[in-house]
Amino acid sequence: MIRIVGIQRSDLIGQEFVLLQNQGGMRVTLRGHAVISDESIDGDVPVMHVFTDDVSVMPGQFVLLRTCPGAAHWSSTAEGQRVYYTYVGRLAPLWSATKGAIQLLAPQHSYCDRSAEAILV
Repeated sequence: MIRIVGIQRSDLIGQEFVLLQNQGGMRVTLRGHAVISDESIDGDVPVMHVFTDDVSVMPGQFVLLRTCPGAAHWSSTAEGQRVYYTYVGRLAPLWSATKGAIQLLAPQHSYCDRSAEAILV
């Protein structure tokens, strides 16, 4: 279960981030999770990010979502903790303009049509 464990709002895109951690007991795929401001759920302009990274986050590992542009990668802290760095790719702050809570939405179910060939086999 991925949870938000920290957020740093800033007017400087290089210093703004959301920190997540897999606090569950199983591996979780990051793809499909979304981070959205509580204000934008009822507002006109959505302030959100949907993860497209197809990576597995093991129990205890962290994900650092930075607002600035960059290339996603795994790294280790000085203490040996694994952290996945991923980026929104914006040139302006995302979270500093919003007040209140930031929500983490997780995929509950996926569905895709089966091809007729797979049904006949």
